[in-house]
Amino acid sequence: MPRRIAGQRRRPENGAEVNPRIDPSEAVTRATPEAPERISDRSQDRVPTTQSDETRKKPAPEQAEQGFLVPPRPAVPVVAPGSAVRSPVAVVLSAALGVLLVLILVFAGILGVKAWQGKEADDARGQAVAAGRKAAETALSYDYRTLDKSFAAARATMTPDFAGKFDATAKVAGELATKTKATVRAEVREVGVRDGNADRVTLIIFVNQTTTSTITEGRPRVDLNRTRFTMVRNRGQWLVQEIAGL
Repeated sequence: MPRRIAGQRRRPENGAEVNPRIDPSEAVTRATPEAPERISDRSQDRVPTTQSDETRKKPAPEQAEQGFLVPPRPAVPVVAPGSAVRSPVAVVLSAALGVLLVLILVFAGILGVKAWQGKEADDARGQAVAAGRKAAETALSYDYRTLDKSFAAARATMTPDFAGKFDATAKVAGELATKTKATVRAEVREVGVRDGNADRVTLIIFVNQTTTSTITEGRPRVDLNRTRFTMVRNRGQWLVQEIAGL
């Protein structure tokens, strides 16, 4: 047997070099690697340890699109931010309050119109009373010496239609006044409103007529008369539409 020098590897009898640090069985295993297809098969059987069972069971979105069964999601009502869902009772109450508010406004408007009409009627009565008082004193007074002036002043307080009727009466009264040299002075004692509105007012006028003529032998005679004057508004002016004795 030849002598081995220090540091020289021991050779087997068959001439193969043996590494003293490696087990011969391991050497055989390392020398014979597995086939690539067998390694690939084992890699497919392995399951990553970082993925949970629940994650593996849940299909991916791509799988759902490819035809996997996906359970339907419950419908959730969409509510705008800051808004609240109103119950049917609240809706009914809101509608009832709206109707009540409209009725209140309508009622207030009616009362307002009536109040305005009432105030307008009161103002009209006051204006008609003042105009009727002046018209009575003017129309029921005359002087035989100035008949044209007296009757012209009387016609100015009347409507055109009634002024035409007055002319016929004034003609007869003027002829009698000229014969008897009569003067008549009317003085209103009281005026009352029988009825009326903003454009037409009926007055009851108590008037005293003092007459001096040849028939009274120069002495004044006072007649207490009660007449009805119908006053109408004509272009903003109150005029006599009718005079009737009572």
